[in-house]
Amino acid sequence: MSIVVKDLNFVYSPKSPFEKHALINVNLTVEEGDFLAIIGHTGSGKSTFVQHLNGLVKLQSGTIIVDGIDLSQKKIDYKKLRGTVGMVFQYPEYQLFADTVYDDVAFGPKNLKLSKQEIDERVKEAIKLVGLDFDYVNQKSPFELSGGEKRRVALAGVLAMRPKILVLDEPTAGLDPQGKKEILDLVTSLHKTMTPTIIMINHDMDEVARYANKVAVFDMGSVKYLLTPEQLAQKQDELVKMGLDIPTLAKLKNYLANKGIVLPDDCITVEKMVEYLADIKAKGGANV
Repeated sequence: MSIVVKDLNFVYSPKSPFEKHALINVNLTVEEGDFLAIIGHTGSGKSTFVQHLNGLVKLQSGTIIVDGIDLSQKKIDYKKLRGTVGMVFQYPEYQLFADTVYDDVAFGPKNLKLSKQEIDERVKEAIKLVGLDFDYVNQKSPFELSGGEKRRVALAGVLAMRPKILVLDEPTAGLDPQGKKEILDLVTSLHKTMTPTIIMINHDMDEVARYANKVAVFDMGSVKYLLTPEQLAQKQDELVKMGLDIPTLAKLKNYLANKGIVLPDDCITVEKMVEYLADIKAKGGANV
């Protein structure tokens, strides 16, 4: 297993007038190979939870084991932990700082005290993985690049650490539809080729349905549901009560069901819906 979380609790400003219970008895297991989406309203505990996974937020109560590293122990190898869990924050391009793209991407590997040859290999590999031309960008200032290119450079800096687990907090925030698709297709490719486990905070239910294989729904600091996207699509009333929504295609599927066209549970992507509707039409079914 990649991550096991048991009875996790976290309180901001404990024993003060500003005390806030951010996480309440969170229990969650993430298997190696999962693409887990985390959804929930603002203040539901999503970001606080993921920041525990690489030690940015220190454990107060409960147990977290990440790839065999027990975060409840007094002595934790944070260098190993942060090499295992790569964290990409919302608007990661704002964290770029170096004079060149090369130096920005090389920052993490240099901190690992790797040889120059190993650093060079990792930087070239990471820049190539995010779809940029190494020879073209490596000596450029990251601040000369487009918004989408900056985000790719920031992601490359995380990938240069070769993490087993990649955590992304709203990775498509602020991007246009094409930019969103490019980033999520890139993350999907990384999931298949380099980073076995992906955890992604996302508010876009259509993206969640298309890319994730599991969805954790946070509500008031707790995990309300841990479901597949197909199962989540059946929870429209419950999600609305939590201030959330269901994917657009799930709404369309429910509309068609009311018209007598019942589609299977796994029909939550455009491709699947077109396939099923075409099959119904070919068999002389409903007028679609």
